[in-house]
Amino acid sequence: MEYISRTEWGATPPRKPFSRLRPTRVEGIVLHHSGVRNGPKGREAARAFEAYHLSKKWAGIAYNWLVTEEGEVLEGRGAGAVSGATKGWNSRTESICYTGWGSETVPEAALHSIAQTITWIQERYGNTLWVKPHKSLGTTSCPGTVLINWLAEGQPVKAEKFDWSVVDMPERQTFSPIDRMHEEVRRTPISRRRKSRGETVRRIQVRLKEQGFDPGVADGIAGRLFEAAVRAFQSSRAWLKPDGVVDQRTFHALFIQ
Repeated sequence: MEYISRTEWGATPPRKPFSRLRPTRVEGIVLHHSGVRNGPKGREAARAFEAYHLSKKWAGIAYNWLVTEEGEVLEGRGAGAVSGATKGWNSRTESICYTGWGSETVPEAALHSIAQTITWIQERYGNTLWVKPHKSLGTTSCPGTVLINWLAEGQPVKAEKFDWSVVDMPERQTFSPIDRMHEEVRRTPISRRRKSRGETVRRIQVRLKEQGFDPGVADGIAGRLFEAAVRAFQSSRAWLKPDGVVDQRTFHALFIQ
């Protein structure tokens, strides 16, 4: 597999910086195809798609990633960027476009690279994302019958390992479980008053216990014992307000400092 950066394929600088995805909102990966039989190939295809998308006054090419028939992976908007490819889902997905026609035989090299790209995106989001064809999310036949069936069959191709460290990504475009929890807490602080519950609450309960503050059973429910343990932890850190609420400062003190 060969990785081709925006600079290498001749991408036009975006009209404005691409918006960034909020990692806690990202749910899935969407597969597209060119929608053009016998269309341009390789880097020429990326430039043609970009020209069309720019003509619609979009910020730039719509897809996060493009995969050619030869198995090249081209950087579109890149990792962690809001795409313009899947109406209604752009802020919750990363998108991959096969530059060929997905209703005819897709070369093995392209399938390998699509699978590799899916695997890498999954790794960045903690292997929690669904993978769907564009057709599942809109009125369209995209990405074509061959690729739709390939996804339905579980992507039956071995994705050879690729060193994605060569990809030039802005800081914080890889999202660890801690990153995702931190973003969740930033958006909505966790507290008994809010009746918070879920995996992030459970992880905080476990961490409090490790720090010597007993929140009771790690059941993912922010109850009285949870609140008391958070207050006790906060009181042990002079710079925290002992209010029993896990906000960014308290989360940072628990998991990062």
